[in-house]
Amino acid sequence: MQPVAMPQATVPVTAGAAPHGRRAFAWLVTVALLLAGCSADGVASTDSLERVHRRGQFGSLRDFVLYARPQDLPGTALLVDRFEVTQDDWAAFARTEQGVAVAARSVGSRGNGALPASGMSLQQARAFARWRLGRLPTESEWRRATVAGGSSPFPWGVKEFATHANSGNLGLGEPTPVGSFESGRRAGGSWPYDLIGNVREWTETVPGDWCAAVGSASSFAANRRRVLAIPALSVWSTLRLVAPAMAATVGPGQAPRRVVGVDFETPLSDIANPQDDSQMADERRSRTGMRVYTTVDELLNRLLGMMQPASAEERLQLVRFVARKGHRKVLTDAFLASPRAEQMFPSRSIAAVLSTALLTGSPEPK
Repeated sequence: MQPVAMPQATVPVTAGAAPHGRRAFAWLVTVALLLAGCSADGVASTDSLERVHRRGQFGSLRDFVLYARPQDLPGTALLVDRFEVTQDDWAAFARTEQGVAVAARSVGSRGNGALPASGMSLQQARAFARWRLGRLPTESEWRRATVAGGSSPFPWGVKEFATHANSGNLGLGEPTPVGSFESGRRAGGSWPYDLIGNVREWTETVPGDWCAAVGSASSFAANRRRVLAIPALSVWSTLRLVAPAMAATVGPGQAPRRVVGVDFETPLSDIANPQDDSQMADERRSRTGMRVYTTVDELLNRLLGMMQPASAEERLQLVRFVARKGHRKVLTDAFLASPRAEQMFPSRSIAAVLSTALLTGSPEPK
């Protein structure tokens, strides 16, 4: 395993601590994290990846983790990217037509492609997720992935272990390559990394108090300030009165959204007692990144609508995705229950390769 280049991390200053001592501590932590399971491309090594590359529009197919509960219909099973979107992921997106349309190049880079991308607006995050065949999650979907159906606040359990996530408790003060914290994910499988820590992640959930009924002068004032923070509504300030409900007349992209998971400067206690957990849609923070989610039905609908010829790499991605442990039955059941099951697809198309892989296990249509 080759070491991954890391930015210099900072740690809290303690009385009498020499600068070189702090640097040594940060380096030791970094080395320990990398030895815990990072591969040469900067993300954790797992047997399920099988040498498939994480790149291009199909990059997240390599890393989608299936959350299928017994009570769920097959198509409603949740798929969650194993990793936060990396700077390498983002750079590839920025070169595409979709990336150019949202000025994705304006999102800064820290110089290490394995670090999480951050600093994107809600619109930019949505565009990336669509390009990667998914979307942003709701807060409840993030929580479902994080607690894995249980009642524990963290993937690893109930205790706040500082070494299980890159949070403010650890004290590095910088992001780390995605997938560095092996102990920070749910045990017993190839579950997602960094659901807690590293960077916060965008969701589509609007804060519950955004348009809450006004119950007091103070709550009215707070809601008025929220509304006036939106450029489209600030012109109404001349009336000296802006009802919180007016926010509902603005497009869904304007309202703030929850950001989840705590970041490298935020204590783990914020998971149980959220603080500063919402962000304006057009606000760009260096500590907020993203992760791609989707459902089985949503993903199948996207892929089965692709009639263009599949490249060799796309065929490999599709076949490996279907063949991954636990995937085939859920995916096939959802496919057979959909109207697409009766559709004829152009030979060698992405849709044809996928449908054939679902029904026969063969990488190519017969």
